[in-house]
Amino acid sequence: HAFPEGSRGSTIVTTTQIEDVAVACSCHQSGHVFEMKPLDDDHSRKLFFNRLFGSESECPDELKQVCDEIAEICDGLPLATISIASLLLSQPAMSNDFFTYIHQSLISCFSAVPTSERSRQALNLSYNNLPRYLKTCLLYLNMYPEGYTFLKGDLVKQWVAEGLIYTTEGQDIEKVAESYLYQLIGRSFIQPMCVNYYNEVLSCQVHDMVHDLIAHKSAEDNFMVAIDYRCQKNVSLSHKARRLSLIFGDARYAKTPANIRKSLVRSVRFSGLLESMPCLTEFKLVRVLNLQLSGQGRRDNDMADLTGISEMFQLGYLKIASDVCIKLPDHVLQCLGTLDITDARFAPVPWDVNFPRLLHLHLSLPVERDLLDWIDRTRPPSLMSLGKLNHLQELHLTFSSLSTFQHVAKNMEALGSLIGGHGNLKTIAVAQASSVKNTAASKTYISWDCMEPPPLLQRFEFSPHSSCIFSQVPSWVGKVDYLCILKIAVKGLPAHCADILRGLPALAALSLYVETPPDDKIIFDKAGFSVLKYFKLTFMRGIAWVKFEADAMPSLWKLKLVFDAIPPLDQQWKTYAHSTALINIDYMPGLREIFTKFRGAAADLEYVSMIGVVSNHPSNPIIDMQLADSGSYSNKSTETEITTK
Repeated sequence: HAFPEGSRGSTIVTTTQIEDVAVACSCHQSGHVFEMKPLDDDHSRKLFFNRLFGSESECPDELKQVCDEIAEICDGLPLATISIASLLLSQPAMSNDFFTYIHQSLISCFSAVPTSERSRQALNLSYNNLPRYLKTCLLYLNMYPEGYTFLKGDLVKQWVAEGLIYTTEGQDIEKVAESYLYQLIGRSFIQPMCVNYYNEVLSCQVHDMVHDLIAHKSAEDNFMVAIDYRCQKNVSLSHKARRLSLIFGDARYAKTPANIRKSLVRSVRFSGLLESMPCLTEFKLVRVLNLQLSGQGRRDNDMADLTGISEMFQLGYLKIASDVCIKLPDHVLQCLGTLDITDARFAPVPWDVNFPRLLHLHLSLPVERDLLDWIDRTRPPSLMSLGKLNHLQELHLTFSSLSTFQHVAKNMEALGSLIGGHGNLKTIAVAQASSVKNTAASKTYISWDCMEPPPLLQRFEFSPHSSCIFSQVPSWVGKVDYLCILKIAVKGLPAHCADILRGLPALAALSLYVETPPDDKIIFDKAGFSVLKYFKLTFMRGIAWVKFEADAMPSLWKLKLVFDAIPPLDQQWKTYAHSTALINIDYMPGLREIFTKFRGAAADLEYVSMIGVVSNHPSNPIIDMQLADSGSYSNKSTETEITTK
């Protein structure tokens, strides 16, 4: 049994296209197998019209008859219905002639195939009507195995590095690439998996049947060779393919096909054991290199020599994940636009090497070296070359060692001065590896008040779980007009810091962690925060009264409030038990969901479960409340969830 005995009624649902698999997964043989049936006529019509027009009533009169005929011929198959509706929706103008043409095409496609194959035929028709630039970008998804969830940012950067994006003068090439992605989403070839609170897609998948279509078309056009040792599928091994995806897993004797002309390959994705990795020096024209290396069975001091990457003169995208130490080249990579080594250990390299075109840098500082060595101006190797990356737009740093804690504050201040003033920098994210543990006593306070803010900064995230937190919200934050995402931990929240935050005109998502809550009630009124859609407020070492007045944060969708309290540090918790509600929320026009969590001593306030949240919302947003005691000060270990509407 996968779940413990209990009253929650937890169930595992397995989906499959193979009846024998369904029977094998059922506890009572075929008794719990549910065979999906096609949609009935009413639901099929509703799905078609809702996708195409929003509702059936919005359909123009001159198109109703042909739309009825198209919906009927889709025969209740959801994927076929959605695919054809998306194809029609993608047209610049909805004409009866085009709808009739699609109807006739469907009759021709469906006449000679069984019902089970009609979804594939509908997808094929939709694919054939794609513009060429979208076909190429869609076929590139064969790089990923079936069922894989890929990050939007990764895919966009790979498309750009491969040269698949066409722009005119003055266009931002990555914005154009994103528009391609959203066009494929609009045509239902790509499914969004994670969408943030300002409607930006973060990650995606493709339907299994869409992946089959992509694999078939990719082989047909000699676009890519994709080999996955984990599944038994016949693969067409064209020696002319320009892209290579090798998913070897833990197969020890897997080899790269010998007939592939490696000198022509432009993109390589490899996932497998280090000993099975192809020879990198043979790929002279590679523009995209994505390596996931496993050193299973190797010694800790073994090293993967990747210095051959220096011979890839056209390399524009490099991402490496490895559980063995890797050795990187010390030569200049003139075309490199993305460098992502956040999940790997690597030997020291002279980071004074210049990357003249680098736009995106994701770097994990090695465990073996003191952070000071990577930032201090006086010690090579260093990160001082960051100052020379004039085109850098995105910086993600993860540090994984606190071997000399007394230098942490100095290092962080140096980092602040180093990245300040970058004219093109749009994202700054600093995190600490999850393997590094910190206690409350080991916190170091930094200011960055002297940092010159990058004028185009849109996203600033500084992990609240690191050993460093800000003494207060840096004053320069109020000068960044484009800042839309802010995640920061501060020692306190004085009134002037709240004023800085409410004055940010573009702020859409705010995660604020406060170590010591103020004694007075925190009040958010209707001033500022006009476009804020997501707000998380965490009190790391105490509890506080919070009030949201009427019409505060008019665009807010989700509100999260977390309270931590430890009795030796916060003796005021008994006072709260005899006072009014901790949280008061008046009418906030856009609010849809409220999440609150009380931990430690705060969770001992049992009255909170009844009167801890007072909401005067006529729209009745969802209220999800959790009381959690980790057992840090008592023998209890409970968690209660209360959800009301």
